[in-house]
Amino acid sequence: MGIFGIAKRGLGMLGKKKVSKTISSVKPAKNLSEKFKAKQEMFKVVDRGGYNLTPVQKGKIKREGAAKVDKIMKKYGK
Repeated sequence: MGIFGIAKRGLGMLGKKKVSKTISSVKPAKNLSEKFKAKQEMFKVVDRGGYNLTPVQKGKIKREGAAKVDKIMKKYGK
């Protein structure tokens, strides 16, 4: 590691690195695992039942369904 490598990493003269404060105004989402399971179940149903659909059609149905699951979970606080 040459002189420039040391300067680039900020070692030596600067001492400790600055650490930003934790954002406390935004709370973590609730029940992410429940939302994930609901989406995965919906994806499985589309894959099993949509044997006559093209991959593009399946993708569209999955995207729209995932948006609806998000909306329902948000509305009912789940």
